[in-house]
Amino acid sequence: MRILVNDFCGHPFQIQLSRELARRGHQTLHVYFADNSSTPKGDTESAGDGSFVIEGLHVPIRFSKHSVLTRRKADLAYGRAVADKVAAFKPDVVLSANMPLDAQNILQQAARKQNAKFFFWLQDVYSSAIRFVLKRKLGPLSGMIGAYYQLLEKRLLGKSDGVICIAPGFAKIVTEWGIDPSRVIMIENWAPLGEILPTQKDNAWSREHGVAGGFCFMYSGTLGMKHRPELLLALARSLETVEGAHLVVIAAGAGAEWLGENSQTVRKSVLTLLPFQPYKRISETMGASDVLIALLDSEAGSFAVPSKILSYLCASRALMLAAPHDNHAAVVVERAQAGVVVSPDSATDFVSAAKNLMENAELRARYAANARDYAERSFNIANIADRFLEVFSRR
Repeated sequence: MRILVNDFCGHPFQIQLSRELARRGHQTLHVYFADNSSTPKGDTESAGDGSFVIEGLHVPIRFSKHSVLTRRKADLAYGRAVADKVAAFKPDVVLSANMPLDAQNILQQAARKQNAKFFFWLQDVYSSAIRFVLKRKLGPLSGMIGAYYQLLEKRLLGKSDGVICIAPGFAKIVTEWGIDPSRVIMIENWAPLGEILPTQKDNAWSREHGVAGGFCFMYSGTLGMKHRPELLLALARSLETVEGAHLVVIAAGAGAEWLGENSQTVRKSVLTLLPFQPYKRISETMGASDVLIALLDSEAGSFAVPSKILSYLCASRALMLAAPHDNHAAVVVERAQAGVVVSPDSATDFVSAAKNLMENAELRARYAANARDYAERSFNIANIADRFLEVFSRR
């Protein structure tokens, strides 16, 4: 088969899937939005061989997540750029993830012109996410815009040859929207086991950043306002009274900007804010931590699943997740017995859970071992690729 995989974000596990599909003998083109700097990228530098090509696409419009109009123009331009790749590559299958709905609409039409099967890989319920973000910016007007995008999302899902959902809650939503249940497939996300390896805490990265010797909490990944950055600020302030304690935040996004602006009074020796680190150093970066943190607002629990926890599991560190308990990320952390889940609505509970982990080395070690064990049992790329290929082969 000729397979085009489009991942707007350039995440590591989608790239791993494309490499595995190519290894099976399928001509695979993997594209992502190179101008989107708000999400961490996987191994996008390694050149493909004859059966695998990875390409970061650029658009002539400046991409800004914080400007509604500019963002939409850039989304449309990216959709046209991917559509051009579809026309040139002439795939049998198009698999599209993390794609803004306006761009997804253009891409789906391009796939239809080539008689290619189109699979909507539902990483977020995008229209709900739009409503959540715009509610804080536009107030009542967000309802009208959200309704438009919900209708668009339903239409795109309905016209897809299959909808691949990453969580049971997403599958429930789309079937309630009237999508044929026989075309709704559940495949949970994963992380690349061989690329994110457990390492010693005392490593080159931790020494470079001065956290090799003390206790280190770490947040790594996109940090939007739906990720409750105020919880990280509360934790940082609480650590000022704890000798040798650090909070390292490696992030980009509106939440990262907010944290930078509101943490000026926190001692620099306690809170370190960094941009995304080179992907090739991900193992030693995460290995510098004692506890890895993920966050999600209560109102975002129905439409988003923080996939960073899957990379955390591979790194073999204790996890602390502040999210609704029915969110799929919380389900995975508890299923794996890899950490603690607390409500995102209480900074007091969040800080208390952090200090409990800090004081209990035996508990952290058990969570860390369970984390990697779960990842090794669940993230076999050969088995995952089998499932995708079975879906692509459906009539």
